Amino acid sequence: MPGSQSREARWRNHVVALLVFVLLGFLFTLPGSVSPGSALLGYPGDNFQHAWFLWHFARAVTLGRNPLYTSLFFYPHRVTLAWSTADPLAGLMALPFSRLAGPVVAYNLSLILQLALAAFFGRLLCLRICRNEAAAFIGGLAFGFSSWMLAQSLGHLSLVTAFPVPLFVLALDHIVRAEHPSWKSGVLLGLALLLAAFAHYNHVVLCLLFGLFWLLADVAVNFTRERFLLLARIWKPLAAAALTFLAGFSPLLWAMVGNRADIPVARGATHLAVFSAGVLGFLVPSWNHILFGHFARSMDPRIFVAGYDGTVYAGIVVLALAGFGFWKGREWKEPWAARAGLLAVIFYFLSLGPKLRLLGHPLEISGPAALFYLLPFAKFASAPARFAAGTALCLAILCSLGAKYLLERKAGQKQRYALAALISALVVCDALTIPFPRSSVTNPGEQYASASASGPAAGDPQTCSLPSALRHGTVLTFPLVTPPYVMKSMWMQISGGGHFALVDGYLSYSPPYVWRDFWNIRILRSLSAIEGMTHAPIDIAADRESAPQTIRKLNLSAVVVYDSPETATAENYVESVFGAGAEREGNCTVFSLAGARNRR
Repeated sequence: MPGSQSREARWRNHVVALLVFVLLGFLFTLPGSVSPGSALLGYPGDNFQHAWFLWHFARAVTLGRNPLYTSLFFYPHRVTLAWSTADPLAGLMALPFSRLAGPVVAYNLSLILQLALAAFFGRLLCLRICRNEAAAFIGGLAFGFSSWMLAQSLGHLSLVTAFPVPLFVLALDHIVRAEHPSWKSGVLLGLALLLAAFAHYNHVVLCLLFGLFWLLADVAVNFTRERFLLLARIWKPLAAAALTFLAGFSPLLWAMVGNRADIPVARGATHLAVFSAGVLGFLVPSWNHILFGHFARSMDPRIFVAGYDGTVYAGIVVLALAGFGFWKGREWKEPWAARAGLLAVIFYFLSLGPKLRLLGHPLEISGPAALFYLLPFAKFASAPARFAAGTALCLAILCSLGAKYLLERKAGQKQRYALAALISALVVCDALTIPFPRSSVTNPGEQYASASASGPAAGDPQTCSLPSALRHGTVLTFPLVTPPYVMKSMWMQISGGGHFALVDGYLSYSPPYVWRDFWNIRILRSLSAIEGMTHAPIDIAADRESAPQTIRKLNLSAVVVYDSPETATAENYVESVFGAGAEREGNCTVFSLAGARNRR
């Protein structure tokens, strides 16, 4: 029991648990974790955006600039990154890695560390509830390495930075249990919520809903004078928490709403419906599951239309253990058994989104939480399936209660250790996704075979590199905006040390004025037509006449054309409009505009 242990023993258990979770983080991300500098962990996509955020954060802090803004893409605008969850918490924690080892190692080690921290703080929460070290370890394992967490680790570092969520619940539980909770406890709660905001805004909504439903359910189910007085007893620490959060969040809030032009357009109802969990999604494993991946790949592809955002597999072992924990916890009259069970169901309903889907088929039936998605702020929820994180945390709590019952039935210490090891191994096998995908950093946007732990060589001929003489001003790249080419351009910018800006770029939420100005430039409109993004007519003569003005407006130093189906057409267009000479650089063609500048 934690209460009977010495302080030294408790600290030793914490350190050992954290080290084991870090080792498990390396295990779950094999083979890429063996060589963290060779490639980005995860599928090629959003992982490049988050690696760019880590690089930008370290660069901005080093130069004494505000990391919530950038002029490095969407030039000539200075755009806010605040709406796109610019990873300030992960960026701060990764700062030593970023400065010493570069963005690839920083991203990969950050991902492994965040998985371990989510498991560790999940363990601390379970330990407070179940009061059993081994059972709490199993609960932390069930949360930190849940299928939801592992799915998000394929590309969403900010969502994997989930350790503030159990930390918030831990702080709130401390306030609720205390006979006379102080405002200092409220400050700690506010700081936990602030960490959640610095990780990802979805985590803030998750924390607030977790606390709201918890308190409402406790009062409604046990409507006694004592329960009613609970709200009167905790209002002061809750007020202190709110003030602490608002004071700390104000820089981000100002970056979001200080300039109304920076507020992006919310995602539509169709987007919310697509990125929702399926009714039976908690039973469908991911494609790269070590045991059931082959079965998953044989299923209807429409089931996986939401990609890794829609992977909410709960796990057979976790569900069985959680069900057992709920049953036994109710027998013990453990309030967290009923509480976690109810909250797990609520977050499951929220994850289903506004419309129900069954095995990939829309049912045209409103979901249980359809009214929630009519609220204005819910339009920025982005992906309802992400509420499955709340379900995963509640299942982890129930798992710890179930494990506690099983372990405490064993008389000998060796028997308890053996059973705990067996249960942990089963939980690991039920979530393991090896080999973990990796993305090439020499040819961003490409995934390469996982058979080898090493990535492509540094001198890979496919690498697109901008000559050092052109690493100034702004670079126009083609194709515009669309992946994987936008990843290539942002990664080329990192490789060039950030000495040049980009005309395009990628943000989860972009302010509308960026695209309005973007499409008002003739040459950009024509290039988008060549790419097939628009059907605007192309007038070569008019575009050639506007070229000097475009060069001045965008401060262009070069045009880079990546290999794509429209490469030949785009190269001919750039040469005709700018009169620039071409030079082949790996998998791209670089047009220097120095001559075009001199002819103005």
